[in-house]
Amino acid sequence: MDHRWAPLAPKEAAAKLRELPIRWWVAGGWAADLHSGRQTRPHGDMDIAVLRSEHEALRTYLAGWDLQIAYGGRLRPWRNGAVGPPENAVWARPDAGGPWWLDIKIELSEGGEWVYRRNPRVRRPLESIGRTSTDGIPYLDPEIVSLYGRRR
Repeated sequence: MDHRWAPLAPKEAAAKLRELPIRWWVAGGWAADLHSGRQTRPHGDMDIAVLRSEHEALRTYLAGWDLQIAYGGRLRPWRNGAVGPPENAVWARPDAGGPWWLDIKIELSEGGEWVYRRNPRVRRPLESIGRTSTDGIPYLDPEIVSLYGRRR
């Protein structure tokens, strides 16, 4: 599996996704940094979260990009249809020969609530899962980000 990354910084990701017609948030370590207002460490990737109910719009928006479903230590092309559970990540890069730019995480939601995929009893209203940085970049709430940082 090709693990070469040249991840976008939050401002670059926001510029690329500016016209994306669905909700999205910076996730992972960058979300924590956006919340603190400073970069605390180097980042090996750029995690972006989208809702499973809306994720298919990504394929249209990123038409022409190399989009690969990342699951079970393997990549497979995402050519059509929804990325179905248990798969929850798509790696994205502008061309097949280059490094990866985005690691897109597909988040569960149900009845107006975000649902933690590792324990569906953990839920939050969708309107409370995101925040916005001083630069106008949407990011996941630090409490949600910290859930994914914990071991199962």
